[in-house]
Amino acid sequence: MQLLETLYLNDISRIATDRQHGILANTWLRPVEHSEMLETAERISQLLRESNIDKLLLNAMAIGKLLPYTKEWLSTTYYKSLSDLGLKKLARVLPENVFNRLSFEAVVTRAEALGCVNFEIKNFTSDEAALRWLRD
Repeated sequence: MQLLETLYLNDISRIATDRQHGILANTWLRPVEHSEMLETAERISQLLRESNIDKLLLNAMAIGKLLPYTKEWLSTTYYKSLSDLGLKKLARVLPENVFNRLSFEAVVTRAEALGCVNFEIKNFTSDEAALRWLRD
């Protein structure tokens, strides 16, 4: 499987790309505060705006629990912004902890109910499976 090219790396996350397949990938490296999520989300949005990338992989295995206002922001603001940017596919690698996984699933359920999602979303247990789906 083709390796992803790292575009940005800090202690919060690694943002990488597969330019050939139009994929941007963000891997959270540790649990994050709301402000850190906003900062990283803005960087992801900027990279999507500046490129022809229309597929996104978000790996949340290390992110831990989402705070209520972070869940609200994701479902009402961030997912709408991804739709506005023309995203076609979002692959999410979710935490193994069932409560954290359910928290992420609730975000999408709410965003879809609000009409904020105009792209396909699938959840995965590994980057490899997510990338296979995004590359198809």
